[in-house]
Amino acid sequence: MGQISIILIAGLLFLFSFEPLQTSMNISDMQVVLWTIILTGFPVLITCFVTFYVAKTFPAHEEENLRTLYRLRRFMIVFECLSLAAYLCNLYVLNLPTLIEKYFAFFPMAHLRQTLALLPLLIGLICIRLAFYRVNKLQSGHYREILSLQFKFLLFPLLPMFLYLVIMDAIHWLPYSAKVFIVEHPYILIGLILPVIVSVYIFAPLLMQLLWKTERLAMNSVLKEKLDRLTKQSGIKYREIVVWKTGSLLIANAAVAGTFPWNRRIFLTDALLEYFTDEEIETVVAHELGHIRYRHIPTYMLFALFYLLNYPFFYLLVEEPLVAYLGESQPLLSVVSTLCSLTFLIVYFIFIFRYLSRRCEHQADLYAVRLTEKPEAFKGALAKLAVLNSVPRSVQRFFEIFNTHPSIHRRIEFINQWIEQNATVQRYKNYLVEVKVLIVLLPVFGILAVLLLR
Repeated sequence: MGQISIILIAGLLFLFSFEPLQTSMNISDMQVVLWTIILTGFPVLITCFVTFYVAKTFPAHEEENLRTLYRLRRFMIVFECLSLAAYLCNLYVLNLPTLIEKYFAFFPMAHLRQTLALLPLLIGLICIRLAFYRVNKLQSGHYREILSLQFKFLLFPLLPMFLYLVIMDAIHWLPYSAKVFIVEHPYILIGLILPVIVSVYIFAPLLMQLLWKTERLAMNSVLKEKLDRLTKQSGIKYREIVVWKTGSLLIANAAVAGTFPWNRRIFLTDALLEYFTDEEIETVVAHELGHIRYRHIPTYMLFALFYLLNYPFFYLLVEEPLVAYLGESQPLLSVVSTLCSLTFLIVYFIFIFRYLSRRCEHQADLYAVRLTEKPEAFKGALAKLAVLNSVPRSVQRFFEIFNTHPSIHRRIEFINQWIEQNATVQRYKNYLVEVKVLIVLLPVFGILAVLLLR
């Protein structure tokens, strides 16, 4: 249901570590605004030019069309990096945050006020994604709906950050002695962040229903009766099955959200209900039940908490010595520190987390075919997902490491190996070794992190 934009997170890190550079440039506020518009629009214009050229030369064959589209999507990160570079010019050359502070000083919440300087990057990323989306001739969709979808996908991971910034502003309003105490005991700040992360996973279903138009699955339908029998057979409890209305976008997808049964919801898009058979939908829902059965949502939550507990060690062992070695210029130190933090974030959430995510997807796939005993229907559902969502069935192994899901081809091969009783695949019926190690190490690193920050 959308993935976190590392480019947007990088922009946030640079913004909140911003230190004005000492430059001889003397430009007016109006010039800052004009150059901000130019720098934001330049990567978008290049993207539009490239995607327009590619759209005219698309191959006629559908599968080759998908491969070309996927290769083009891999280059989207290049244009997003170009947008980030333009945004850094807005920060360090034009001193955009200083302008924001000047004209929005009346807003009492300083940290939230600072996020207004993120708007150029957010607008640039949305426009770039809009241009890439329109290249795909296999998908329809009105511009307004596409724009809304991309905005919500980018906004979704930012909402927890906004909640954290509200907490930081609230701390700023505390008495001076309380603020000093928190600064001297950093683990208290981590303790304030933890509820934010936990609340995101608990209340994710409500947030998704707030952002997207949804409705309950019809209670008297034949499909609802089949799904009720399936979930009763699994013994897994949830609150309801919700249909996500995607309009003209024709997005075929499913997701589960919510940590506890009382607020847990399974989301199915309307395109999934329209183009898939009942048997295929049953296997897709069983896949989501597999995520619940193996506690993947709490696992992801623990993984996010583990990041907070690991970062102090990274800071003391890598970031702090490197910053001390490189020099004394405060703006340069802030940039180096931000790059270190960003590197750790990318390694942790792109390479390590997505490896774990792909393993969890295989585990949920296995649960789906075991519960329904309909492997052919599930393989058919995977093939339809590739066509409707305009993704190729196979992806090179190198590029797959950047994805949260294995390729469709690899997932189908995994099901075939289960049918052949492959011993390696059978081990996925148990909890993953990585999850067991995570649960064991979490309290250990928690205690060490608290001792380290005292």
